[in-house]
Formats: sequence, structure tokens, C-alpha cells
Amino acid sequence: MQNDRHLKPLLTGPGVYPEPLGNQGIAVVDVRDIAEAAAISLTEEGHAGKTYDLVSSEMLSGPGAAAIWSRLLGKDVKYAGHGDFDAFEAQLRKTGNPSWLAYDLRVMFQGYVERGFSHTESQTARFAALLGREPGKYSSYAEELTKQWTS
Repeated sequence: MQNDRHLKPLLTGPGVYPEPLGNQGIAVVDVRDIAEAAAISLTEEGHAGKTYDLVSSEMLSGPGAAAIWSRLLGKDVKYAGHGDFDAFEAQLRKTGNPSWLAYDLRVMFQGYVERGFSHTESQTARFAALLGREPGKYSSYAEELTKQWTS
């Protein structure tokens, strides 16, 4: 979710959410939760040999992200969609991304659009138990960013 920090010019300017997340949504994870989970699992007893799915309880879709930003910024933010992945990959290359990264990002986002990237209640509960609290939500992070951008 922290990747969206770089979207400020598009969100606050023309009002565009460009990430092709699709309509099914993805269980985006706060990088601070990832760091905390790593610290806990590496420094506390009882985690040897265990694996944890790092997920949020909130599914984020492209239209959903645009709606969150519209509400927070008090303006219409449009979802740019996910129609042309050839153009998406070409734009990534044009803006300086190495070819391998542009291709990998295309495949990742195309997978989100085609299949989503969901979670189960048990995955979310297990991650919350590890953290000792509910995982962060995109909407909360977007609120934090909005406060930073407007202060």
C-alpha cells in the first residue's frame, strides 16, 4: 500500500487512480505490518517452522481505491482502468523501469485483474494473532497520507 505514496500528483491533480488492481480486489498489506511480523517471528519463541500469510482484512479494488481517494480529497477521482496491458508495460519502460521489471509488474497486475488476490478469514485471523491486533487497512493509510499531503 505504501507504493501509492508516489501517486500524489495524479490523485491531487487530475484525480486519477492509475494502478490496475481490477474489480475483484487484492488484500494489500501495510509494510509496517510486514516489518512487525518479521520482528516478532524472528525474535520471539514459537515461530520456528511456521509460515504466515500477510494479508489485510480489507480487499482493495481499483474502483474502491478511487472511491476512497474521492472521499478523502473531496474531489472526483477516477479509476484509470485495466484494459491495455501492452500499453501499461510500454509506459513502465518509457518511464525508466528496466524491461524485466516492466514485464514482472505487468504480469503481477494482470493477475490481479484476472484472478484478484484474496484472503480467507483464517489467514487474516492468524496474521492478526501474530501482530496482537488487526492488520492495517488501506483506507487508514490513505487517511494518513491525506493528512500529510494537506498539512
